[in-house]
Amino acid sequence: MLPAESTSSAKPLLHVQGGDRYEMKSIIAKGGMGVVREAVDLNCRRIVAIKELSKEHPISSEDLQQFVEEARITSQLEHPNIVPIHELGFDMDQNAFYSMKYVKGITLAEVLRDIRRGRRETIEQYPLPRLLNVFQKVCDAVAFAHSKGIVHCDLKPDNIMICDFGEVMVMDWGIARPVGSMAGIPAPLKTGSGEEKAVKTGQGEEKTIAVEVSSRTVSCTSTGQIMGTPGFIAPERIRPGAVLMPAADIYSLGATLYSILALRAPLAGLDMRTLLLRALTGSIVPPAAYNDPEFKDRDRERDEPISFVHCHEGKIPVALSGIAMKALSVHLEDRYASVQDLQADLEAYQNGRIWNLVLEQDFAGPDPLAQWEILGGHSEIKNDELHLSLGEPQLLLFKGELPGDVRIEFEARQEGVYLNALGAFIGAVRSANPKEMALTGYKFEYGGFDNSLNVIERCARRIAIEHASPLERGVIYNVGVEKNDSRLRMTVNGRDVLSMLDLDPLTGLDRTAIGLCGWLAETIITRIRIYTMGSPWKRDLLDIAESQILKDHYEVADILLKEVLDSSPTPDRLRRAQIVGDLSRQRKSMSKELERWTRTLREAWPHAPFDLRLGNEGFSLEISNGGIDDLEPLRGLPLTSLMCAYNRITSLEPLRGMPLTAFNCTGSKVVDLDPLRGMQLNTFVCENGLIESLEALRGMPLMLVNIGGSRVRSLDPLRNMALTFLSCSGNCLETLEPLDGMKTLSALYCNGNGLETLEPLRGIPLVSINASGNRLLNLEALRGMSLGVLHVGDNLIESLEPLQGMPLRMLSCQNNRIASLEPLRGLNLGSLMCGNNSIPDLGPFLENPPDDFRFDSESLATSELERIRAAWAGIPGLSAHVKDLEVLLALRRADREKLRELAAVFRGHRYLVIPKFMTWHEAKTFCEQFGGHLVVIPDKETDGFLNSLFSNGAWFWMGLYHTERGHEWVAGVPFAYSNFLDPLQERKLGPIVFGGRWTFDDVPGAHNSFIVEWDA
Repeated sequence: MLPAESTSSAKPLLHVQGGDRYEMKSIIAKGGMGVVREAVDLNCRRIVAIKELSKEHPISSEDLQQFVEEARITSQLEHPNIVPIHELGFDMDQNAFYSMKYVKGITLAEVLRDIRRGRRETIEQYPLPRLLNVFQKVCDAVAFAHSKGIVHCDLKPDNIMICDFGEVMVMDWGIARPVGSMAGIPAPLKTGSGEEKAVKTGQGEEKTIAVEVSSRTVSCTSTGQIMGTPGFIAPERIRPGAVLMPAADIYSLGATLYSILALRAPLAGLDMRTLLLRALTGSIVPPAAYNDPEFKDRDRERDEPISFVHCHEGKIPVALSGIAMKALSVHLEDRYASVQDLQADLEAYQNGRIWNLVLEQDFAGPDPLAQWEILGGHSEIKNDELHLSLGEPQLLLFKGELPGDVRIEFEARQEGVYLNALGAFIGAVRSANPKEMALTGYKFEYGGFDNSLNVIERCARRIAIEHASPLERGVIYNVGVEKNDSRLRMTVNGRDVLSMLDLDPLTGLDRTAIGLCGWLAETIITRIRIYTMGSPWKRDLLDIAESQILKDHYEVADILLKEVLDSSPTPDRLRRAQIVGDLSRQRKSMSKELERWTRTLREAWPHAPFDLRLGNEGFSLEISNGGIDDLEPLRGLPLTSLMCAYNRITSLEPLRGMPLTAFNCTGSKVVDLDPLRGMQLNTFVCENGLIESLEALRGMPLMLVNIGGSRVRSLDPLRNMALTFLSCSGNCLETLEPLDGMKTLSALYCNGNGLETLEPLRGIPLVSINASGNRLLNLEALRGMSLGVLHVGDNLIESLEPLQGMPLRMLSCQNNRIASLEPLRGLNLGSLMCGNNSIPDLGPFLENPPDDFRFDSESLATSELERIRAAWAGIPGLSAHVKDLEVLLALRRADREKLRELAAVFRGHRYLVIPKFMTWHEAKTFCEQFGGHLVVIPDKETDGFLNSLFSNGAWFWMGLYHTERGHEWVAGVPFAYSNFLDPLQERKLGPIVFGGRWTFDDVPGAHNSFIVEWDA
């Protein structure tokens, strides 16, 4: 114990248990529950502040507990912008107190009042840039508190102190609470009674409120209930049962920023009832609206006009107004996900890097697609929403050209059984081939590759991956993707999903294509926002020179480089200037080469459309479906990317020695891959080809391989690769052993081979598997996987027991030897194809059938079908299932008239889905036995009608068969109309499947449902 200085007995002393003493001075602050005095710590001989509970009112145990909690919480927050607590204790009279650093200064509220009143000294001392710096320090303190699990609950200008030497302190943590605690004890709900209760305002006064929302009244009570300052309290805290989360402070920070900009609180000046109602509904005028001298806020009509003298040219910056309003969003998913995210946008503004809104689009109004071009798949506007489906891919291309840094935000959901890829692309090159366009830039996918991956791709190469199955049917997702200089980022519902740096970002004047993308799944889009980033106000000359080089402005770059070299640069700066100079000379030379090679190719292929470009990686060429049969004109061209699908190419020899990293020769007649040997390919696609060996690919850094429909017998050359996607369907494989231990693989298509076991897949983090059409005996190797999609139809499987507990949403296991569906109990399946098995009943799916359900088996007795029909009859949402049962029962009775009665009618023809599984030839014979034929689709209108019959997607045999003679309809109808997914599907020989668009089943002898048509 330090000896105390001798003091006059006339001076008021605070005697502390244990003997410490404080000399008490004047009151410096007073609130509803506490008093703060200046004091002298007689032991340390320093000025401190002492906070005590007010003795003007009786002190309850709750008051004491809250006071102690305030001190303990604040003492845990050791941060430069939070006042430090020195001591918590009791005086000799058992009164609680705590001492803290004594800070002198002015509150932010006083500063803003002085600016509003036109006080020149304050205006000069606190222009907007300084106020933003103050606000950033406040954010630092709040972010730190959130990292420790604490929510302040009463952030406002009155609780922000700007000290004499520029320090910024966040004060009054009196109602701070841990994250996850209750915001208050809600009073009982009233229903229009008008009964009013009291709410603590945080300023020592109580005001009454009774806010009616949707015919209900939210009541809040006095001390111990919802506390804070009206106008700064987040709306979710007003509602009964509120749980405290950091988002509440983010709202209050938004209100504080609003006050800095508009010199008024967002909801000040209203009666309490209206104020809280406005908070709950988000009825707040954006700060920038006050820039219009003609604008009148009906709630502030009596206010004197305010001059925004602290802002440049007296105008509130629109970008800052947007930041404040985002933080003030009523819905949590629209608010900043963290304080750091708010700070990042604010810092971008301060550095001149501002996201500028280019387009805000919904799909209401007379011409909702005026700004967009739809490429691939089916599209329609329903209920002011855009529905996209059945595209491989399906693109929503923005018609405007936006180079450079871009951010896209969109709100979407998927309602179908099949879930796949909420995606967007930025910085792509416009191309006549929509299938490749998104692959030429940055592509972002949430739940891509059959809902197995979150991924960012750069020019078809995966550069950021997260194994996940995030998509759920009917859930609304707010997706944001952006390229900001070298930063690539994807957020969903406010959460950072993927974020990375691309140290050599894609650039070029031709990279202007942006839009949304998907694959097959029905995607419903309700809103899109597009932003571009402004250039920094201050940029280094070398940065500018480098950007000019990538825009092919070499003369401008040379002038800037000369200016740097003439300025006596430091050694480091000189070296960088030399590197930029080398880049300029290299790119200039390559530009000349681009012109030369373009002329050469145009002469060699005068009738073939091609696109030769110079990008960051080098030269890329797109010449798909060009009708060429020889690649000899490419010999010596240093291509890094070559897309030459759907041509008549037989030899790859001219490519030998090229620096290719991405190659697609789908549909070619290539047999030998040896010319590719030694390349550093990361993407190889050669579907429906003649290749038999992959030996030339051994040792490549491949991540994506698609060799579907080829003649490959061994995957051994792929051993130890870091593949993430492999399609080897329709080959001659008998084992997957080379994939053993491939821990990166998330999606595998191995259907239509001769596999007897999946054992090599054990332990691989697969999310999607198609292994239909093999000779599999069991699924034991899949036990414990987190599969979302599994296709194992047309095998020899007897039990589904290894699938217990999986997060499966889509399962097809038709035409096996399965005896029970019981192992699937508890699974949330949206689609289940389990017909042609040995099941005696529907087990767990009698009470909760999947939306897409095909189950007919000979083992299901007619009496069981009738029992199921009776159980489902009249249940909302099961009418389609009941109709399927009516069809199955009519088939068992051979009741042709009943079948015709159940059929849909279009243009005098009758169409009926037969929910049984047969081969194409079996289905053809079956239809003829019932006086009809497999469906014929002679025109677009019939195609559209059939599509309208299926709300959960379609996969049915149609009456079209492709032979060497061409495409032939079963009924002798001339083949004049087609709607194939792509040229590859159109070229394959065999029966055709109706899947919305027309496609091919890669499983030989596959069993599918079918559509019968009666012509009259």
